[in-house]
Amino acid sequence: MSLRVLGKKSGVSANALSLIERSKTSPTVSTLMAIARAFGVRITEFFSGEGNDKGDFVVFRGSGGTQDSAIEAMATNLKSQNLNPLLLRMTSNQKFRKNLCFHPGDEFVYCLSGQIECQVGAEKIVLAQGDAVTYKGEIPHRIRNLAPAGSNALVVFEVGRL
Repeated sequence: MSLRVLGKKSGVSANALSLIERSKTSPTVSTLMAIARAFGVRITEFFSGEGNDKGDFVVFRGSGGTQDSAIEAMATNLKSQNLNPLLLRMTSNQKFRKNLCFHPGDEFVYCLSGQIECQVGAEKIVLAQGDAVTYKGEIPHRIRNLAPAGSNALVVFEVGRL
């Protein structure tokens, strides 16, 4: 599928898709969900590793924090998976989309290190290490780093049906 066709089907601009494809930017959860819908697959398909069969449990082995800024899927290929945990690493200069994102289901954000701001609707909630927030994914939201040295967060969202 061309970027232009995917852009029309997903509602994500061909420019943004090109940046994601070339690893110049990381997609938001709502962008991944829009692309998954366009392809008719679940979002977890983007994170499936080779040779993994759907099983009763999934073990995540971290990369040791070698990347400056990244989104790492922490559980893929689980039978009838409903939750999608992600490790979100944000650098001091992490840039976010201007628009808030939204998706079906619930979302849980836990600040592992640093300080982050979760904007949920009109509320701006500051989380420090050990703080967490849970909200409905349908409420427009976004996460941004506030710490000069960067922040890490665990984000778990309900995959929901496409």
